[in-house]
Amino acid sequence: MSRKVCIAGGNATPFDYPMHITPEAMAANCIVETQKDIPDFTLRDLDFMVYSHFSVHFGKQLCPEWVIHDHLGLVGLPHVRIENGGNTGGSALYGAFLAVKSGLFDCVGVYGWETMDNVTQSQGSEFIALASDTRYEALAGGIYPIYYAAMAYKFMKENNLTEEDFAMAAMKNRNYAADNEKSQFYRSDYTNPDSPYYKKTLTIDDVMESRLISYPLKRLDCCLMSRGGAFALVTSEEWAKKHAPGNYVEIAGAGLSSCTIRAGDRIDFPGWNEMYGKGYPDMTEFAACRRSGEVAYDMAGIEYKKAAKEVDVAEIHDAFSSSETQIYKALHWANTDNIREFVREKRTFLDGDVPTNVGGGLMGYGHPVGATGIMSAVETMYHLNDTAPKKHLSSKTYVKDANTGLVNSHAGTGTSISNFILRRP
Repeated sequence: MSRKVCIAGGNATPFDYPMHITPEAMAANCIVETQKDIPDFTLRDLDFMVYSHFSVHFGKQLCPEWVIHDHLGLVGLPHVRIENGGNTGGSALYGAFLAVKSGLFDCVGVYGWETMDNVTQSQGSEFIALASDTRYEALAGGIYPIYYAAMAYKFMKENNLTEEDFAMAAMKNRNYAADNEKSQFYRSDYTNPDSPYYKKTLTIDDVMESRLISYPLKRLDCCLMSRGGAFALVTSEEWAKKHAPGNYVEIAGAGLSSCTIRAGDRIDFPGWNEMYGKGYPDMTEFAACRRSGEVAYDMAGIEYKKAAKEVDVAEIHDAFSSSETQIYKALHWANTDNIREFVREKRTFLDGDVPTNVGGGLMGYGHPVGATGIMSAVETMYHLNDTAPKKHLSSKTYVKDANTGLVNSHAGTGTSISNFILRRP
């Protein structure tokens, strides 16, 4: 179908918002900020709402989207909530993309949120672990840092990497977050006089010296549990041209794929063998990322081997520094032969081939799960419509003249992954 789909606008709240800011207030705040960017947009323009929320456990409210929908006064407007683990935000964006692509709707709102600070860190880790196989993994005491640490260690050994190579992503993303006043690292560490990272430019040593969580992952290698919300306006090209000229970007490619819930089950999996050959994906490879990335690349006309050169800016799912590094391979930016050099040459830094997570990523901006994938799309949009200098504290984290962006959202241990290619119109 030839109909073009766009993101006409969108914004995120600060992540790590005070606890008294409710999900419905966060939604309203995101929409009001979007209306400042697109003065012609009102809620009456909406044809459909897609809500993105990972776990009702945090808010102790079933069907919480009903509360938000009521608060926004959207009676009569159809709505649905999508939940898909860490890829909830990306999946909701994919649902909105399909809704507009089908021709049924011209203007779809996507709002995601999470209130993870309602519970303690240990309780939050337990809730998130319920997205593993509770009959096996959870009963063995597994939580996600342990799963990722096992993959990270094997990936590190198989690809001739070190702990310091993983720490590069952790250092990069948090330092970029220091230019983003909405980021959790900026709010809770960089501007907090009581933090050891107050006004500090992080180094590899800072990451390596942070508390061990599960070898080889340290505290600064891990993303941040957060409270926050994000909103995106997904529209037809006609709507975007009429109401948001100069602000909108095109969704040139979209892919969504799946893999086994347990990473160990991927080894020699028949479906992947048929698609990519014997022996793939192994336990450390994100096959769902590769597949959804290839679907998005194909749709956007990007050659896989040239992807790192053709993508100008990216926001990818750095739940852990190791997972960002694993994603480099899955997206065809690097391979086993050159990933060590790819990392050490800083090719995902601002002055590299494909600046990645310059808004801070999950390690810097934060990870309120239902909001995260939407935030990543909005952050990518800021570079393609040249509003990054206004949205960030300066132009230091602005990728000038970017024409093509990539947005990645990731769930489980690679169980569901979406990828989007955004383009400047």
